[in-house]
Amino acid sequence: MGPEATMSARREAIRAASRTLADLLATDTQNAAVLEEDALPGRAGYLAACEQALADGGLGGLRAMKRLRLMQIAAADLCGEVSLEEVGRALSDLADGCLHASLAHLEAPAGLAVVAMGKLGGRELNYVSDIDVMFVAEGDLAAATKSAEELLSALGDVSPEGRAYFIDANLRPEGRSGPLVRSLEGFLEYYRRWAKPWELQALLKARAAAGNEELASALVEGTRDLVFPASIGADRISSIRKMKERVEQHALQSLRRTKSSEADDVKLGPGGIRDIEFSVQLLQLVHGGSDPSVRSPSTLSALLQLADGGYLAEDDAAGLSVAYRWLRNVEHRLQLYQERRVRRLPTNQFGRGHLARVMGFRDTPGASALTRFDAAHRSVLLDVRSRFERLFYRPMIESLADPAGGRLSEDALKDRLRVLGFRDVDRAGRTLAGLISGTSRRAKLFRVLTPSLLRWLATSPRPDEGLFSFLRLGESLQDRPDLLGSLRDNPPGLEVLARVLGSGRVLGELLVHVPEEVQSIADPRGPAKPKDRERLVREAVASLEWREPERRLDGLRRFKRREMLRVAVADLAGEAAVGAVGSSLSDVADACLQAALGETSIPFAVIAMGKLGGRELNYSSDIDVMFVHDGDPASAERAAESLIRAIGEVTPEGQTFRIDPHLRPEGKSGPLARSLQSYLEYYDRWASPWEHQALIKARVAAGRADLGEALIARTRGLAYPKELAPAAITEIRHLKARMERERIPRGTDARRHIKLGPGGMSDVEFTAQILQRMHAHEVVELRTANTLQVLSAARAAELLTEAQAASLRAAYVFSNSARNRLFFLTGRPVDALPVKPEDLEALGIAMGYRSQPRQELEETHLRVTRRARKVAEAFIYG
Repeated sequence: MGPEATMSARREAIRAASRTLADLLATDTQNAAVLEEDALPGRAGYLAACEQALADGGLGGLRAMKRLRLMQIAAADLCGEVSLEEVGRALSDLADGCLHASLAHLEAPAGLAVVAMGKLGGRELNYVSDIDVMFVAEGDLAAATKSAEELLSALGDVSPEGRAYFIDANLRPEGRSGPLVRSLEGFLEYYRRWAKPWELQALLKARAAAGNEELASALVEGTRDLVFPASIGADRISSIRKMKERVEQHALQSLRRTKSSEADDVKLGPGGIRDIEFSVQLLQLVHGGSDPSVRSPSTLSALLQLADGGYLAEDDAAGLSVAYRWLRNVEHRLQLYQERRVRRLPTNQFGRGHLARVMGFRDTPGASALTRFDAAHRSVLLDVRSRFERLFYRPMIESLADPAGGRLSEDALKDRLRVLGFRDVDRAGRTLAGLISGTSRRAKLFRVLTPSLLRWLATSPRPDEGLFSFLRLGESLQDRPDLLGSLRDNPPGLEVLARVLGSGRVLGELLVHVPEEVQSIADPRGPAKPKDRERLVREAVASLEWREPERRLDGLRRFKRREMLRVAVADLAGEAAVGAVGSSLSDVADACLQAALGETSIPFAVIAMGKLGGRELNYSSDIDVMFVHDGDPASAERAAESLIRAIGEVTPEGQTFRIDPHLRPEGKSGPLARSLQSYLEYYDRWASPWEHQALIKARVAAGRADLGEALIARTRGLAYPKELAPAAITEIRHLKARMERERIPRGTDARRHIKLGPGGMSDVEFTAQILQRMHAHEVVELRTANTLQVLSAARAAELLTEAQAASLRAAYVFSNSARNRLFFLTGRPVDALPVKPEDLEALGIAMGYRSQPRQELEETHLRVTRRARKVAEAFIYG
């Protein structure tokens, strides 16, 4: 065929197949020039064309050029000049070129890379489909994120020249709720710790597409062992199957809404493209760990590889290859007609007849083109579905799964438990038998969950208590096995559950009382983000509203228990640092105070003091408060007493918080509530320097904010004086020395006391507060109630050296973490390191030490407290 005939054939093919591309061809004779080229440009050619288009016409020129090149690919495809594989590669190379050239045009950082996923990653892109991408960067993540957002807008926004691509970045870790750009280490950490099976399966098609391709390739290579493990467990196989079932159910529901036939969905219907892709990917995941030759991201290439390796019968490989080409060609023809994302066959005769003709069918005396097409299409769907059901569910897959958790003899079970680190193996064995015995759905779920749970419990501080708590949790979920089922397909959630239950009895008991929180632990998105204070207040108030009057306080206690558990889950999952734990617990306390206070007959405010004031509560902290009013003193006293009773009283549901009002003027002998003027008079005339120092932590926690803020504002001059008198400094030093001498219990080694001992929390807090008392009048940044924030501000103001600030911060974080973990282990406030070796070992594990937990814990404690004490002595004692 000569050049003119070829050109004419391409024009006619475009006019016959695509209404919109035919319009493009007719609008300008220059548009047809692209059809005169002998061959498609290839990857390098597309990149050059993209760069030239951007140079000549900016983003508008790029969009116009992309559409012309798409028309060129379509013409070659429709005329049979290129194969389906070549079409997919050309469309993917064009997309890569647009991405790479646009990054350069937008002056993106050199450390930003685009990782192709899905069909783009497999270089099997459609004419009109999303392009799935992820962004990885090194260096300045904020700048990289800005450039990534600009790229999404540049190529994804609608413009007069049309939209270049529908770009989908939601395959990234945490989907839409996760950061758009992560570092390489951030990606790898997420995939190692939290990725769900479907996320690892999606990585099968990951490929470097644009930008810093070396970095993108490092991400792909760094995840290969996760995508293709040495052995794939039954749970992962099950999750892949469940995911496929969910895709089908969703597609079926969508079809029912549109009153379409299942067979009309070329992609998701029975026998459609997804059946082939899931079959291929499951076989790749099962065999790819031991045989890297079957890891191709391209479906057609993978079919050949699986057949070559003997993992797939040649007949199945050939049949699925033919069907895949057919289905993708149908999908392409549907999309080309009006350049829309279409995956369903037309329901009207005209549309189906047009598709049949574009697919090459013609009327014959025996049957119309449409009839012949329908028969061929139906045959393909039946063939694919038959092969899919045989391959996807065949027993061979199960036999390759990790057999962990198989039935063991009683002695063998005890030996395994002993090896895993359980101490009371007899009790653990009985507990385990109670979990998995029987034929109920709950027992079956336990049999699936227990092997993995045991492995994770074995690394926890209290594995025996964790296993027993798991049994109790199962009993509390007797009628809710669905909550356990939510853990089955989410290994990270099960790992977090093991951390929670194995941390000690406290959280296990909490979870047994609010078992519905298993659902949040099992959430594949990971631990819930902290709730803001306003939302917590609304929920605390709501917890009181639906209860009978005599049980209103029970609702508040359940609210506190549930929210404390959520904070603990995020803490143990590594999602909340010490500072975040303190602020979250303080917000919960504020919400409980506000709900318990309710509406008062007079202006009344609750002033947070101490750790509550600094928003640095521990799990075991009392809450220190004062009450200020502007009204009848008797009414105010009654309101204060009612609030203390509502918060601190023990009911069958427990206690909300232990509440301590003794920091008020005159302590126990003074009235609970005072007027603003009374407070000001007391602090001006009678208060000791330590009482002025306590005001540093004052913060409005509940009630009338304006009243509380007035008290705080008018006492700032006392908390942060222009000049700290020598007598005040002397009294502060005497107070600190007396606390160390008198408040550490007899028989306790002061060096092991994490609160009052040398280099403990008290040393750090006093150092911070002395800095505030001496300098906050001039250094406004020091006027904060939070200790860690004070240290940062003091460092910024050069009141502390970098080494001093780091030493104090390390001691404070260590002490708070140890105190929190000791509460989990013991269920009570503990301020000293344990003496018993087994308890010290458990605390070491709880603190994250793995090699020699006891020794590492004690060495760290000695190191950080010595350094902090050296700094603190200089400031406190001069």
